[in-house]
Amino acid sequence: MDSVKGKVYAVTGLGGIGLAVARQLHAQGAFLSLADLSREVVNTAQHTIEADFGASTTSTIMTTALDISDTSSVKEWIASTVSHFGRLDGAANMAGTIGKHHGTGKFIDQDDAEWDMLMRVNVTGLMYCLRAELKAIMETAPGGQGSIVNASSIQGIRGFALHAAYSTTKHAVVGLTKSVAKEVGPNIRINAVAPGSIQTPLLDMAKEIQGEISAPPTAIPRIGRAEEVAQTVVFLLSDAASYTTGQIVSVDGGWDS
Repeated sequence: MDSVKGKVYAVTGLGGIGLAVARQLHAQGAFLSLADLSREVVNTAQHTIEADFGASTTSTIMTTALDISDTSSVKEWIASTVSHFGRLDGAANMAGTIGKHHGTGKFIDQDDAEWDMLMRVNVTGLMYCLRAELKAIMETAPGGQGSIVNASSIQGIRGFALHAAYSTTKHAVVGLTKSVAKEVGPNIRINAVAPGSIQTPLLDMAKEIQGEISAPPTAIPRIGRAEEVAQTVVFLLSDAASYTTGQIVSVDGGWDS
């Protein structure tokens, strides 16, 4: 998957899977524009990558504190990325969030504000990123060619009681991914990953809300690692997946098998 070497990738959501993606891309020689809502998180991500290589990443990594639900900020981020690196070749849209009643609230008691927040971040925010990234790839990447991977979830391909709002947003990512892939192919490939239970800060937040997380009904009986999802993301970004687009790739230990 060395085809990512020398290419420029935008990565959102640096707390878990996004950080693992960034580390693997950088290890393979990619240039990165990293964005997260938290300046502290994005700075930590850069320092983590620097620790991996024992050297400064000033020339290879650009960092931005970004609210993806703000369309103007997203446009500015991508414009700054192109201005800094001269091009954009792809993206990993891993940013997302859960609600305060994740896994505990019944749909009939759904809070309007929480519903709107989840839609704004997980769907609209991802759409803002995808739209801006596509325009940049078309205008700046050699031949207008590139690859983008979005983050869906096991909850984007199956229904989950007490998770209606979050599950709806992740189903929306599936629809967006499949539909836009048909518009921009063959030059640009768009796929999504559908992780199962993965050890990330969001899983820790879910544990705090729910008190505990039940063991998932998987063929591989354990919680997954962010690095395992990242390997699939990097594969989909690379030329190794040159004939793969519009797909939702499960990384869930056999949960949906």
